[in-house]
Amino acid sequence: MRNRPDLGRILTLAGVVLAVLFAIFPLYWLLVTSFKWTTEIFSVVPTFIPRTPTLRNYSVILSGYDPGRGLQVPILPVFRNSVVVALVSTGVAVTAAACAAYALVRSGLAWLRWLFIAILFMRTVPRITIVIPMYLVLQRLGLLDSVPGLILTHLTVVMPLATFLMLSFMQDLPQEIEEAGLVDGASKIQIFIRLVLPLAAPGLAVTAIFGFILSYNEFLYSIILISSPSVRTLPVALAMYIQQYGIVWELLSTAATLATLPVLIFSFLIQRHIVTGISMGAVKG
Repeated sequence: MRNRPDLGRILTLAGVVLAVLFAIFPLYWLLVTSFKWTTEIFSVVPTFIPRTPTLRNYSVILSGYDPGRGLQVPILPVFRNSVVVALVSTGVAVTAAACAAYALVRSGLAWLRWLFIAILFMRTVPRITIVIPMYLVLQRLGLLDSVPGLILTHLTVVMPLATFLMLSFMQDLPQEIEEAGLVDGASKIQIFIRLVLPLAAPGLAVTAIFGFILSYNEFLYSIILISSPSVRTLPVALAMYIQQYGIVWELLSTAATLATLPVLIFSFLIQRHIVTGISMGAVKG
C-alpha cells in the first residue's frame, strides 16, 4: 500500500517556498531593473527579463556622471566611506560589546546589570531626539562633518544591539573551561583572549554581520551630520537619485545593486560561524 502524502508537510514546504520567493523577488527585481532602459521600466506591461539588456547604467554609476540628465553622483568615494565607517564601527562595537557582555555575565554585580538595561534603553530612544545634542558635541570636538565623527555616532547605534546579542552568547559558554584555565595558572585576561573569545567566535560573527548592516544602512546621522560630498555615505548618495520631478529608477536600482555587494561579501567570509552563532544565541542551556 502506497503511503499517502503528508498534507501538513506539503503545506509547510509550500509555505517555505513562498516565503523564500517573497524574500528573493525584490532583490531579483532590483537586479533586473538595473539592466533596463528607462522606457522599458515605465512600460505598461512589466518585463521580468529585460528585452534589450544594457550596461549603460553601470557605466554611468561607476563614472559618477549622467550626461543625459546632468546628474553628478560619485558613487565610488561614498561607497568607500560607507565600508570604512561600517567596518570600523562594527569592529569597535563588537570588541567593546564582547568585553561588556563577559563582565556582565561573570561579575554578578547588580550595578553592571542596571548599566546593561540602560544600554538597551538606548535602543528605544528615537535617534532624531538626540541628533541635535550630538551635532553640538561633535561641533565642540571638531569632529563635525568628518569620518571619525560619523563613526562615533554609528557606535551609539551599533553598541546597544551588539551588547544585547553578545550577552546571550556569553551566557551559553561553559564556566568549567574558565575554571580549568585558572587551575592551569592563566590570568583572567588570558582566559578571556585564549579561551572565551575562540568559543564565542560564532556569536562574534553574528553580532558583526548585524552590526555591519546596521551601520552600513544608517541614513539619519549621515544626512544631518555630514555636508561635504567627500565624506558622504552611500545611503545619502542613493537618496540623490530621488529628483524633484521623479525618481531615476534605472540608476537607483543599479547603485542599490552594487550597494549590496559589501554585505554579501562580508556575510560570505563569516558564513561558517553564522548558523552556529544563531543556534548558540537561541538555545539556553
